[in-house]
Amino acid sequence: MLRKVSLAALCSVAAVLAGCSDTTGPQNRASLSFGTRPSAAPAAVVAALSSAQSTSDAIIMGNLVITRVQLVLRKIELERNGPGDCASGLNAGDCNEMELGPLLVDLPLGTAISTPLSVAIPAGSYKEMEFSIHKVNSGDASDQAFLLSNPTFQNVSVRVEGTYLGVAFVFTSAVDAKIEREFQPPLVIGGAAGNITVNVDVSTWFLTGLGAVIDPTTANPGGPNESLVANNIKASFKAFEDDNRDGVHD
Repeated sequence: MLRKVSLAALCSVAAVLAGCSDTTGPQNRASLSFGTRPSAAPAAVVAALSSAQSTSDAIIMGNLVITRVQLVLRKIELERNGPGDCASGLNAGDCNEMELGPLLVDLPLGTAISTPLSVAIPAGSYKEMEFSIHKVNSGDASDQAFLLSNPTFQNVSVRVEGTYLGVAFVFTSAVDAKIEREFQPPLVIGGAAGNITVNVDVSTWFLTGLGAVIDPTTANPGGPNESLVANNIKASFKAFEDDNRDGVHD
């Protein structure tokens, strides 16, 4: 039976963000990192992506220049690759979802990665990672403190800044979705500190199926391309083991 292990299950939200430790059970340090390297694209969009450039502070695709990407995540979990025992250092009897955050992630826009989380994870093999892209809502008690520091994220889960045709834009999305990604091969947490990188291919967000770059403002809530870009966002995530933290699958 597959068992789920929350990355937050061993510590409070505040402790997770600072990097917590726990001595119950066989624990190993592991970090969660984020990157935005372009991934392999369907043939239809190769032409558009071939002209994309990534610098340390921008993604440039012809008339579209992306200078900042932020997203809100919650409920980050790992799924064991085989039988597990929730009574061993994991809040006995509770292996299911546990609130983490909401956590605001500023994605790096070059080849570097950012590492906002470091937690203690039980040693073992893991098949899958699950997390939620979270639309922040002031009616949710867990979101209220977040909104005090990030008021522009009311009813927002993703925010992008940049220019299109030389004109500054702000794109926001209310996409609220659970993302599940399998590790190929399974992730093994052993005796040494490990790292999981979540790569978000932002270069695919504002493309049609034929590879044409669109005006991001047409994908804001209520816009004609809202659903297109929301689906592109949900499809752009990939998770893999990356112990040397270079943004490339080990």
